[in-house]
Amino acid sequence: MIVRSVEAGMVDGRSNSRDAWQTGRWQQIAREELRALLVVVAVVGMLALFRSTARIGFQPTFDGHEFLIGWWGDLLSHIHFALPMLAIVQTARRLGPDEGRRRWLALGAALAIAAALAALARCVFLLHEGGIERPEFWPLWSQTAIRFAVPALMLLVVAEYHRRQLRSLEAMRAAEADRESLERASLQARLRTLEAQIEPHFLFNTLANVRRLYDTDPTAGDAMLARLIDYLRFALPSMRDESPTLDREARMIEAYLELQRVRMGRRLDFSINVPAALGAIAVPPMMLLTLVENAIKHGLAPMREGGRIEVGARLEGTRLRLQVADTGRGFGGDTAGGGTGLANIRARLAAMFGPRGELSLQAREPRGLVATIKLPVSVS
Repeated sequence: MIVRSVEAGMVDGRSNSRDAWQTGRWQQIAREELRALLVVVAVVGMLALFRSTARIGFQPTFDGHEFLIGWWGDLLSHIHFALPMLAIVQTARRLGPDEGRRRWLALGAALAIAAALAALARCVFLLHEGGIERPEFWPLWSQTAIRFAVPALMLLVVAEYHRRQLRSLEAMRAAEADRESLERASLQARLRTLEAQIEPHFLFNTLANVRRLYDTDPTAGDAMLARLIDYLRFALPSMRDESPTLDREARMIEAYLELQRVRMGRRLDFSINVPAALGAIAVPPMMLLTLVENAIKHGLAPMREGGRIEVGARLEGTRLRLQVADTGRGFGGDTAGGGTGLANIRARLAAMFGPRGELSLQAREPRGLVATIKLPVSVS
């Protein structure tokens, strides 16, 4: 019993909500119609005033009573034409987006009814004022209806053409917005896939180095594992950030190089030169780190004496130049511009910046390699 009462209350609530919505909708429509009617009456009144003033201007004397009578007649004449036209326009709006025969039949019926009513109102007014005799009523009615229907039909055709053009433009804009939305979604999915490839790539290489150290030097392995934990505690939030700052990336690279120094000892030397003024610029995550990792793995690590890595950044107009230079084997290494890390950087730059983002590799004298990333930035 209680359940039925609750269900009945829910049904009544939905019914009341629907009734309230419909009432509000009809009130909104009524306000729109009233606003349109007031605009039409105001415009028609101004036109009638202009016409009466122009007519009085050609007369040698001014008669206020005659002016008011003329203005009233002009006002009614214009209203006889304007109100049915307003009805046709509003009918066209309320019919909705239907492009078939129903719409044109409805518009044709509205135009015919409006023309008949406008002509009838005009003829009744003239008959009442003594402007026509009763036998002239119906012939004048048919002529007035035709005289109204022809320009109304022309206006209706123009309005319908304009409406269709607007709908086509809106459809094109909607399709373009949908296409851009799909492209953005596809781009984000692609970037997430690429970044997901980079993070395990880096972690697996580092863990492999830790395992290798445990086989040869357990003390160094413990130290490197501790540094790795410290590094991950700092770096994992940056890895999940879609647009970390250059300063944060530089600090993560410093932590990574300190981690690698445990493994390589005196064989690794490095410097990081990132101006403080550029620290707040947002950059793609993990790109610089990938270049540094690539320089160690393929440039410095295979050499007995190791080498030096120099990380720098500078602004060139509206482009940010990020550079990783090393004194390793250079193009004599086994990558020569290839590899998973570099391929991912190129793919991410192309996806994020198109032709404005680029990665280049150059030989360094007397030995080594210079990897440069250029990407656009907003300069305030």
